[in-house]
Amino acid sequence: MKAKIHFYIRTDRPTKEGSVQIYLTLTINRKQRLKISTGKYVPLKKEYQKLSKEQIQTLLIENKENLYYWDTQKERATKGAGNSEGINYYLDTERAKASQILLKYELLDRPISIQLFKNSYLKPNGSNNLFDYFTHELETNRKHLIANNTYKGYKSVIGKINKFKPNLMLADIDYKFLSQFENYMLKPISEKGLGNIPNTISKTMRMLKTLILVAIRNGDFSKDFYPFKDYKIKYVNPLLTTRDYLEPDDLLKIEQLLSPEKISVLTEGEIRATKRFLFSCYTGLRFSDVNNLNWQQHVFSKQIFNPTTKEISFKSYIELVMTKTSQPVFIPLINKAIEIMGDRKDGNVFQSITNQKINEHLKSINNKAGLNKKLSFHVARHSFATICFLYGIPEQVGQKLLGHKNRKFTEIYTHLSKNKLFYEMDKLNRGFSEYELVVEQADTQKQNLKEMLPMLQDLSAEKLEQLKGLIKLLGK
Repeated sequence: MKAKIHFYIRTDRPTKEGSVQIYLTLTINRKQRLKISTGKYVPLKKEYQKLSKEQIQTLLIENKENLYYWDTQKERATKGAGNSEGINYYLDTERAKASQILLKYELLDRPISIQLFKNSYLKPNGSNNLFDYFTHELETNRKHLIANNTYKGYKSVIGKINKFKPNLMLADIDYKFLSQFENYMLKPISEKGLGNIPNTISKTMRMLKTLILVAIRNGDFSKDFYPFKDYKIKYVNPLLTTRDYLEPDDLLKIEQLLSPEKISVLTEGEIRATKRFLFSCYTGLRFSDVNNLNWQQHVFSKQIFNPTTKEISFKSYIELVMTKTSQPVFIPLINKAIEIMGDRKDGNVFQSITNQKINEHLKSINNKAGLNKKLSFHVARHSFATICFLYGIPEQVGQKLLGHKNRKFTEIYTHLSKNKLFYEMDKLNRGFSEYELVVEQADTQKQNLKEMLPMLQDLSAEKLEQLKGLIKLLGK
C-alpha cells in the first residue's frame, strides 16, 4: 500500500479578500483521495491584490498557485504571507501527525482506509482543548452506549470545567487542578462558585475520573500522570435528611389539597403537578418514566389469585424499562395510583411537561400544603421507598419495585423514618405486656397443678391411664 501526504491551495475558492485556503490531501494507492481543510490561508501576492476575482480568472498564467505567497514545490507559505513562519510550523506539525498515523497502521500490519485515517486525524488528543476532546468522545464513541441521562451528566461535567477554566487542555488535568475545581464547586454562588453540595461534588469527580480513564485507554493521557492516583474523592454518606422524603402524615397534607374543600387554592397546572407527584410517591417512578408513561405500552391488568384470602381479583400494574438505568420494573398499582390515572385508556397517562416547570409548581404546592420540604421527584421516589419500609414491605420486594441492582433500598432508606421507631417500640411495649401475661398464666397453672396433686394421688393406676388418654384426646 502506498500513501502520500501533500499540502496544496484551493485557488478555485478565493475569499472576498482574495486569499485561498490550504488543504491537506491524502492519496492511497493513487486511487483513494481525502481532502481536509487546515483552516490556514495565504494571500495574493502584492502585485495582484488590486485585481478583482474576474480579472484574476482571466489572467493567462499556467499555474494559478504562482499568484499567491505559496511555494508549490516545498508546499509552504512564502514571505509576504503575513505569519508565514507560524503557518509553516503548523503545517509541519500536521504533516508529522498524519505521518505518525500512517506509520502506526504500517507497524500494526493493517491496511489503512480513507475513513480510518480521517477518524484518527480529526480525533482530538491530549494537547487539545479538554471540552472539545470529551465532546467529540461522547458524541462519536459513547452516546449510543450509555443512557441519555448519563450522557447529559457527562456533558454537565465538562461544561462545569469549561466554565471554571475555558480552553483548558486535557494534559493540564493534575492534582492541583482537581483541588481547585473542587473548591470552585463548593464555593457559594455569591462568591462566584457553583454552590454545589458535597454529594454533587463527589458525583462530578467520579464522572471526571471515568472520563480521564477513557482518555488513558485511548492513549491520549499518560498513566504516569493519572491525577486520581493521589487525589481521593471524598466519600459522601448516603443518609438522607428529613427534607428528602415524606412521612405518611406529610403525604396526607398534599393529598388533602385535591379535596373539594381545598382544591380551589391550586391552579390547573398545580393540580396536574400534584397528581403527578403523588403518583410518583405511590409507585416510586422517576420523573422521566412518569412523563413517558403510556397506557398501551406500560399499563396492564390481569387476574390474580390470593392464596391467603382464596380470592381471585383483577389487578392493574405497570411494566416498563426505566429511562435512567435501562432496568425493567414491574409495579402493582395501589388504589390511590389508579384513581389519579383516571379513566382514559389511550396515549400517555399524563400530559408532557418539563422538569423545570413542574419544579416551579412543586415549590408552590409545598407552601400551600404547609410543608417545610423541598419537593421534587427525587423526594417522591424516596418517599415511596420510605413508606414501603414503614409499612413492612420486605427489602427484596422494595429493591425490585425501585429497580435497584444492589441493596440501596436497605442502606439508604430503611433507617429514615422516625415514625418507624415508634412503631417498632410498640412491638417492644406489646412484648413486655405479653411476657407479663405469660408469666401470670404460668403462675396460675403452677398453682392449679399444686391443688390437683393431692387428688391425683388418690386415683388408681387404671384411672390415671384413662386420664392420660383424655388429656391426649383434648390436646388434639
